Amino acid sequence: MSATPTASAATGAPPSAPVPSSSALVAPSSSTATSAPLSPASPQPQSLTSTAIDNVSSTFHNLLSRTRRTPTVDWREIPQPVNLVKVVSQSVGPPGTSAIRYVATGITPEAELMLSQLPVPIHIVAFTGFGRSGKSFTATKIRAHLTGNEDHKFASAPGNVPCTHGIDMMVFENPRGPGTVVFLDCEGGANHNQTALPFVIGLAARLSTQMYAFERGCFTTGGLDTVMQVINMGQATSADQVDISRQLVLVENMSINGDIPDRRLLEDLLSEEDGDEQTNRVRHLIKERFDTSFAKLPFNMAGSSEMHQEAVATIADSLADSLTPFVVGGVPVDGAVVVQLINELLAQISAGGNRFNMVSATEALVANMASEAANAVWTDFIAKVRKQNNHPVQINGRKHLRTVLREVEGAANACLNELESFTTKLVPAEPATVAKTTWDRNYRNFEQDVRAAHKRKADELAKYTRWADRINRLVNDIVAQVVEAIRQFVRFARFSTSLILMSNIYFWRQSFNLVTGIAAGVVSGATS
Repeated sequence: MSATPTASAATGAPPSAPVPSSSALVAPSSSTATSAPLSPASPQPQSLTSTAIDNVSSTFHNLLSRTRRTPTVDWREIPQPVNLVKVVSQSVGPPGTSAIRYVATGITPEAELMLSQLPVPIHIVAFTGFGRSGKSFTATKIRAHLTGNEDHKFASAPGNVPCTHGIDMMVFENPRGPGTVVFLDCEGGANHNQTALPFVIGLAARLSTQMYAFERGCFTTGGLDTVMQVINMGQATSADQVDISRQLVLVENMSINGDIPDRRLLEDLLSEEDGDEQTNRVRHLIKERFDTSFAKLPFNMAGSSEMHQEAVATIADSLADSLTPFVVGGVPVDGAVVVQLINELLAQISAGGNRFNMVSATEALVANMASEAANAVWTDFIAKVRKQNNHPVQINGRKHLRTVLREVEGAANACLNELESFTTKLVPAEPATVAKTTWDRNYRNFEQDVRAAHKRKADELAKYTRWADRINRLVNDIVAQVVEAIRQFVRFARFSTSLILMSNIYFWRQSFNLVTGIAAGVVSGATS
């Protein structure tokens, strides 16, 4: 299934963020929120170290930044929140019935535009759970604590009518590290106007690196249904295989258990000693697949607002300290890949499906990233070859073919090493092999083009050489004939000069004899 991102056609401004009522939902107890791990033996949240983040994400960024540029955005100036996906209602059943179902048709233009501008790393946090449990209000307060401002707020209000349908999204700069933070405020469960909850929970879980599940008053096994929907929507066999978030925080909002330690509440909630077989199976799966912690929030009302703010601050600080980058295929990625993943997952249920196959979605994204990386490295390789004057359009046939191929191979090896340093980090490895396949095909065709261009130029040079040889021989013949003619002319001139000299001598000799004879006759006549 293709995971190619659709072109953004966002022309309208996103809707402005609604302001929550001052009496927004949240309420009783006197405890502050603290994080309680499941047990001392529980695995710690899986997160990349800063060195790993730098190494992996910088490799991805260096490769893909050559083909796309991420602009600098002031997220405080962008109208937020926005809907992440478009959800439409469809009639089901025979005509005349009022039965409907809700279907996600795709990512909204506003969300796609925002996500496409996010560089590596991205930290995505999802707020899920029962409806009317204070998810939106708490998410807004956490953001305000982290950013120090209340520029943007998720819609929230008291009463039985929920404010959130589908998934609302808000983006802000990570105040304690690199990258950005994305909050996903999800539609609550058990609402009287519930829309597409299973798909909402599944999508949020796949996108998030940390997930908060809310229940009001007292967190019960009923609240664990939200977590089970994550597993069911993902067709999961293990959390690692589907890349769903391992960090899960169970939030008891408006808690009535303020005097009971968080650790004890969590242990009691997930204990497999009591409960029926189905309930214990749910508890076991959650302990197996998530690094679960617990937090409480008191009622937010007159006389306890300061206590509520302290509890929110505790949750916000814990969240900021445990942020991990969004990962696909084992490497942190940018917002463009997030858009591809959303489109891939929504395509799976657009025809009426009710479950995500997150494994196939990850494989498609890995193949896409590998192909994109191969194209980026290939562009760099072509640039290097052009600097060597070894591109097929630059070959003039004067450099020996072996020299050309040796220089091209040197540039190719450097680029291929860079490509493999990235693709070897991708998981699963099989879809990533498309990068090497793409490179081999391109390089094979390129080498054939080089050989053909060199042969063509060499033949042209040979043809020019033959004509040059002919002209050279003709010129040599003409010069030789001219020289021979000059030589003959010189010989003729010498012979002519000799004849003239000899005739002059004969003439003077005869003239002298004639004069002498005349003189002798005159003398002899005078004496006689």
